[in-house]
Amino acid sequence: MNRSSFQVRVWVIVLLVILAGSSFVAGIGVRHSAASGPLLSLVGRVAQIVPGVVEQGNGITVRTDLQPLATFWQVREKILSDFVDPVEDPAELTYGAIRGMVAALEDPYSRFMTPEQYEEFRREAAGQFEGIGAYLDERTVGEAGETEVFIPSIIPGGPASEADIRPGDVVLAVDDESMEGKHVSAVADLIRGPEGTQVTLTLRRAGRTEPLTVSVSRRQVIIPPPEHKVIDDRIGYVWLQTFNKQAEAQLRAAIDELLKEDTKALLLDLSDNGGGLLDQAISVTSLFYDDGPVVYVRERGRQLQPLNALPDQVVVPADMPVVVLVTGGSASASEIVAGALQDLGRATIVGQDTFGKAKVQTLIPLDDGSALALSTAVYLTPNKRDLSKADDDNKRGVKPDIQLPGFDPDSSMTAQQWHDGMVDKAVEVLEKKLAG
Repeated sequence: MNRSSFQVRVWVIVLLVILAGSSFVAGIGVRHSAASGPLLSLVGRVAQIVPGVVEQGNGITVRTDLQPLATFWQVREKILSDFVDPVEDPAELTYGAIRGMVAALEDPYSRFMTPEQYEEFRREAAGQFEGIGAYLDERTVGEAGETEVFIPSIIPGGPASEADIRPGDVVLAVDDESMEGKHVSAVADLIRGPEGTQVTLTLRRAGRTEPLTVSVSRRQVIIPPPEHKVIDDRIGYVWLQTFNKQAEAQLRAAIDELLKEDTKALLLDLSDNGGGLLDQAISVTSLFYDDGPVVYVRERGRQLQPLNALPDQVVVPADMPVVVLVTGGSASASEIVAGALQDLGRATIVGQDTFGKAKVQTLIPLDDGSALALSTAVYLTPNKRDLSKADDDNKRGVKPDIQLPGFDPDSSMTAQQWHDGMVDKAVEVLEKKLAG
């Protein structure tokens, strides 16, 4: 071993001693605690809405093979000493290396967050943030496996909604910078920003031959509590738009108010609900039944683990007819709830095929304030359906018992009118159940 190689190995060992438990080491080898449950992220990466994971402790394993670390250290030192422009923040080299490792997984749901991004992430999880109020996700297009970032759903009343950005729009550019080949989390970071600033999106929209350019003013977005009302004097309606930390409590309160109105049936609207926290999905499902699994989770090298409904939490009477309304933007936690209620025969599912996300993310906070969201498991419905697997028609997700047409951007109908029409159809289903 030459002197230079020996010095590199010495410095690597010193680095491990000093930074054990830091973001660098954690990025190399991370294991989530087996004592804590797996967590679910929302419909893919979100631009301006709750990403839907909960903090976990980090369990760090240090590899005995130091060669990868030695190589990293050699490159880092060479960049710091010889790169034509001085590196102002060496930590960015470490963060860049971690991002590269995560990108190499080719998993749209895993991502690394700097301390600043993680702090914003936590604010989003509380249901309040600054941005444009739109979901983002990533999908594969074409035979070559290219990807594109699109908008599956919009927060009603938010800046994106007011700017007439629509579900299904594909993000081509942000502030004139092309998004071709960019990971959805990178696109989300560019769209986010402080209140009062503007971002310009170039969008591809079905039915238009030319791209559409829209400027949106960022502002504080607060995810509204579930909209609820009584329809036709006997049908309770609740629109739950996300599975953030308040989801179960807010839904429970809404259902309690509807039951006081002597409602005879319930319509749970999960249209364009991009998902959120796994524990909230379980708690919401537990409002409808308390016996048996809500979802199964399969981790690498382990048996299926059932996550059961919580006991003594049911508020919806067992004999009350229930319809769940879903769309292609209903994902993640929404699919867990809809899939569970469908498998157990507790509700009729109405609408379109859901998004088809079945990966579970665990969030690992790192010691320098950054965090890693890593796909660690796959979830299955109570009947052990993998919603991410395509059927013979190449469709994924929860298949509604009663299919309704999707939104047609070429029609004169607005997205709101289309949604209102779906609600009317779902009400008709409940009316027939009550009449029968």
